[in-house]
Amino acid sequence: MTEGYEMRLEHAQKTLPCNLVVRDVRDRDGNKIGTVVEPHDGTEAGVITAARRASDQMYAEYPEASNIQSRIVATDGTGKPMWSVSPNFQHIAEIGTDEARYIWGEIPPGH
Repeated sequence: MTEGYEMRLEHAQKTLPCNLVVRDVRDRDGNKIGTVVEPHDGTEAGVITAARRASDQMYAEYPEASNIQSRIVATDGTGKPMWSVSPNFQHIAEIGTDEARYIWGEIPPGH
């Protein structure tokens, strides 16, 4: 699931509305089972709040969803996928950075 995720986001950037949090809902095996979206106000706090709402909606609609496997992405004011949000809502990082790759499990801790 991790390989090519940024490439898929680059392709999607032309089709995503602005200021949205997108939860790519997956089960424990990493199989896609849905998508949840919530608007945000463009601030980091607003992204976190929208990510929490998206997660609540995810569990209500998809009880079999995996919190870790279901990545959280936020678009900016132009609709470009811009931020990765950690599943515990403690971290937000710009896509393309080591921190974002770490949030998505692509870089092991300590590297």
